[in-house]
Order: sequence, then C-alpha cells, then structure tokens
Amino acid sequence: MKICNLASGSRGNCTVIVTPDTSIMIDNGLTMRQLDQRLSAMSQLDTGKLAGIIITHEHSDHTKGLVKLSNTYKIPVYMHRLSVDNFYEREDLKYLVEQDMDKSFEVDGLHIEPFRLPHDSAYNLGYRVSDGKSSLAIATDLGYVSTSTLGWLKGNDAVILESNHDLTMLKCGSYPAYLKKRIESKNGHLSNDDCSTALVELCKSGVKNVMLAHLSQDNNTPEIAFECSKNNLMREGIKEGDDVIIDVASQFRPSRIIEI
Repeated sequence: MKICNLASGSRGNCTVIVTPDTSIMIDNGLTMRQLDQRLSAMSQLDTGKLAGIIITHEHSDHTKGLVKLSNTYKIPVYMHRLSVDNFYEREDLKYLVEQDMDKSFEVDGLHIEPFRLPHDSAYNLGYRVSDGKSSLAIATDLGYVSTSTLGWLKGNDAVILESNHDLTMLKCGSYPAYLKKRIESKNGHLSNDDCSTALVELCKSGVKNVMLAHLSQDNNTPEIAFECSKNNLMREGIKEGDDVIIDVASQFRPSRIIEI
C-alpha cells in the first residue's frame, strides 16, 4: 500500500492510497489543474481509474474539487448522509453511493472503517483503510483525541493526524476572539501539544509512520509542529528516525510516498 498526501490545510485537502490492484482518494479539495500537477508524484495512479472518493466531511477545503472529478470520470463518491445534506453542490452529485457510513464497507478489495470525529461540521469521519496486510488511519479536523479515536489510531502501520496550531501563536495572533475560541474548542482543531501527546500512545502501540496534517498557515509552521512531536516523543524515549518516521504534510506540494 502506497500513501501520498497531495494537499493538507485550509485551502484544500486530498490523500491518495494506491495498491497493486486499486486506488482510492480521501477528500478532494483541489481543482482539476492542481490535481493533475500534483499527481505526477504518483505516476502509477490513473485518476480515471479511482475506485472511489471517500469524504470526511462537507467543508469546502475537503470537497471543492469533488463534483468535477467524480462527474468527469464517473467515480463513486462515499459521503455520510448528513454531510451530503449540508454539501453546497449536493444536487450535482451524480455518482453518490448509497452506503451506511457509520459501518465498515469495502471498496474494490480495500476494507474501510469509518469512525466519528469531533468537529463543527454536520458530520465528520476519520477512516482506517486496510488491504489485509497493512493499514492506514487518517484523522483530521478534530478538536481533541478521545479514547475512542485513540483506539482507532493505535496499531496501524501509518497514521495521518492533525497538528493544526501552536497554542502560543494562536493566542498571540491576529485572529478575532471568536475564531480563536472556535479553533481551541472540542469541536475545533487539534493543537501541536495534543497531537504530540497522542503520538506517544500511537508509537507505543507500534505505529511506525506518522504524517502531521492540516497545519494552520497563520498559527503554525512545519518546523514548530515537527519539533513539538519529536521532542515530546524523545522525552518518552522514542526516537524520531529510528522508532518512528514523522512527515509533515504541505498545503502546496505532495508529500513523500509512504509505503507500508
């Protein structure tokens, strides 16, 4: 299984998962032009042969390229009914699959397990994806890591987890008070500190590959997010580069390809 994040952040989110037999996409907040440019990083992926596009929630940074891509190539879309009801282009969704998104399901041989995440959307899901040999869990746009969420993330070969903001940068920054309060809330976004605390438990459970995702461009930097997680792991005797590899997803360029 190969994993590549094509974009992560408030301007667009998209992750592709490729096996020798199939490929799927988690979210598409990219235009067709952006998608074509960034998919050069995954030369073995033919966009028109995607087995499905699986949506976490309806916010535009996760869906603004969805309808165009799906309708152009007739790609099935998997989205929770409450997200569909609140999706601004719902009338244009021609290839929506009727699927209970609170239960596990199969997409062309890949086993998909949804799990609920706390966020101020109509409905937000994380996913565990397995090909029977290895597994990835993805959880972004969440205000906190619950015991249940931690259970879904533990024991996977790779995890993509939000590390949205540095608390000091957020508190001292230019955002209005109401927006700061929203971001810090349990239905907001995950801080570097909370992410790094969760990573300790994940690494102890055997997770070897971690990607920090959905970084704020105003209240974080890749360096600060990386150092926060690295240093917190080090305090627990877990060494980045040896015990776990940490990548940081970018808003503007594809990540390295993680193979598990």
